[in-house]
Amino acid sequence: MTSECRYLRWVLSLFAIVLIETLLIGCGSVETSNTWPSVSIIFDTDMGTDVDDAGALAILHVMADRGEAKILATMSANRNRWSAPAIDVINTYYGRPDLPIGSSKTGPDPEEWYRHSAPDYPHDLTNGDDAPDAVALYRKILAAQPDQSVTVVVVGWLTNMADLLRSRPDRYSPLTGGELVRAKVKELVSMGGKWPNSPREEGEYNFTMDGPAAYQVIRDWPGKIMFTGLGKDVMTGARLTAQGLKDNPVSAFYRNFFEGNNVSARSSWDLIAVVYAVRGLSDYFTEVSSGQCAAKEDGSNEWIPGFPSNHAYLVYKMPPEELAAVIEDLLLAPPCR
Repeated sequence: MTSECRYLRWVLSLFAIVLIETLLIGCGSVETSNTWPSVSIIFDTDMGTDVDDAGALAILHVMADRGEAKILATMSANRNRWSAPAIDVINTYYGRPDLPIGSSKTGPDPEEWYRHSAPDYPHDLTNGDDAPDAVALYRKILAAQPDQSVTVVVVGWLTNMADLLRSRPDRYSPLTGGELVRAKVKELVSMGGKWPNSPREEGEYNFTMDGPAAYQVIRDWPGKIMFTGLGKDVMTGARLTAQGLKDNPVSAFYRNFFEGNNVSARSSWDLIAVVYAVRGLSDYFTEVSSGQCAAKEDGSNEWIPGFPSNHAYLVYKMPPEELAAVIEDLLLAPPCR
């Protein structure tokens, strides 16, 4: 082989390596894989009442593609028949069609607008009533995990968490719900509450939709709770609807929401909860941990200053517009299938 041929072969090999790495970074397999340790996540949502739930699940899948998270299950606290199928649509699009989906059998059942788009995309689950009971699935999955290894991120009401705490020993574990949570859950991330205090006689939606559940979980949860609550001024979705792939159901969900509400972007409450659950404080947030949350059954909450407790809430460190750009980049990342 001549020296010119050897040189050409070397150039072609180098080009192939660069091309493969570029493609991998494009779908997220290489980028940031060593920046954050992988976090085992159970995602709990009231999918259907707002569009940020879909965005939150989408970016969780992207971060899982990048090795930052392992998704153990996806749960619906919304009992509406379309909530679990909408979750299945997103899981399927991101290449995880067999990801376990649980559905509450006791939670609220508000009107659910995902039904206008979900049937247009591949999925298997056609009715939330056919999904396993969320609490039974929680117990099955938690029992199989190492101690203190699971982060539960709840971006809806806390119905499933209250039901889990009240659960009794079963075939999956001899532990009560509270004992199982104490053994297996490292952190509960709750997108709920107004911080530091909700206005008098006014709560936050995720707390008021099931006030007794929020009250019980905040009072009785045996481990750390991080309340996020940020996101009103972090506006996302505009780039996704303009540049998202045509087969992306999350783009369609956002587009339908924008058209129905005459807006061009949406607050990122639920997406911020997922960013924190996977990446922690990082350069994005700081926390207030000196004190404790006191809640009432009407869904209102108050932060009581004092000694550090197992409660904390987030405060911005990164400016909201910069955080919005981080989130929008995640929303636009293609799936690795």
